[in-house]
Amino acid sequence: MKSLFLGPHGLRSGWRFLLFIIGALALQAALQALVLVGFHYKPAEGWTASDLLLAEGIGFVVLWIATLVAARLERTSVAEYGLPLRSAFGVRWWEGLAWGSLAPLAAMAMVVAAGAARIDGLALHGGTLAKAAVIWFAVMVLLGLFEELLFRGYPLNVLARGMGFWPAAILLSVIFGALHYFTKPMENWVDATTVGLIGLFLCFTIRRTGNLWFAIGFHTGFDYLALNVLGAPNTGNNGKPLADHFVDTHFNGPEWITGGPRGLEASAFMFVVIAALFALFAWRTRSGEGAPEARTTR
Repeated sequence: MKSLFLGPHGLRSGWRFLLFIIGALALQAALQALVLVGFHYKPAEGWTASDLLLAEGIGFVVLWIATLVAARLERTSVAEYGLPLRSAFGVRWWEGLAWGSLAPLAAMAMVVAAGAARIDGLALHGGTLAKAAVIWFAVMVLLGLFEELLFRGYPLNVLARGMGFWPAAILLSVIFGALHYFTKPMENWVDATTVGLIGLFLCFTIRRTGNLWFAIGFHTGFDYLALNVLGAPNTGNNGKPLADHFVDTHFNGPEWITGGPRGLEASAFMFVVIAALFALFAWRTRSGEGAPEARTTR
């Protein structure tokens, strides 16, 4: 029984992963309950910038604390988990932001070319547009940090030590897609598959760059362009676009092209975009430094 939990260097990777996830989610639930009950905070119907700013802010703080605790217990630094602070919001992050922005933009271009959507100028103007653009960008930065720390920070690192990088990457990507499928309404296998493949692509970028900053920037850019700029719907928002999206977009084609209430990530064209992402990033980083081999001593 002892060998089930302990290896030559202490607690096995799988148990470290479970303790990290359980501890982080328990702390997040406690903080959210404190805000909701202690401060009598009542979220609005549907997604709003203020609600998500609070929720994603709590999520990021919790995951950052959990990552710091893991680093302290393992007598290392957060840089070991792909988060070198000297590179925070540096060149890799900006490059990821650009790639993440272009991905839904490319899918949207194909949807429009297929006659399944049209854009009729701006939906917001002036100060209203400027305010929404700034607040929502802050929300998406926090969302990128939170979800990448949760799925591809310490969890990817610790599982890779026990089972190897690519088995860990595939497992976490399947979990990433499955959570979308089972925890959000109106989901289908297409959306779950594309989300999982995007997660796998982000693992690939970590393998090639050696850290999380490209992936964090990509996550931010993808969601910001798809949800805020282009006004794609999302099942987390009851299959509707955000009320204060920037572009006056109208989706009028079949769901297999537009993604329906699931948004652009469920469009069949997203498979083309994902294949292009893998190919182009492999070419872009063909002579890159690469990620260090995962440690297997713990």
